[in-house]
Amino acid sequence: MASRKKLKKTIQFVTSELITDIYYRCLISRDIDDEKVISFTVEIMALNRAYILRVSSIDGKNNPILVKTYFRKLFADWQKKMEIIIKQIESL
Repeated sequence: MASRKKLKKTIQFVTSELITDIYYRCLISRDIDDEKVISFTVEIMALNRAYILRVSSIDGKNNPILVKTYFRKLFADWQKKMEIIIKQIESL
């Protein structure tokens, strides 16, 4: 149970750091389009909610092998999405 809690906190932390980075870039550079900033923020928040919900609903609770596989896939998917988001933020 503690690992799910830790994973949720990690997802929340990374989300808040990404949003902070976006707004920091927005404050530093006046050339950034406000619509892009808003769309990135909404996209990040939607991903945050989706992955938090995926952490909360586990397939095969009674089978440890299925649970490990589920969380490995969830974490791999989350990492891929975060890499894509970070590349998009860097292109601002």
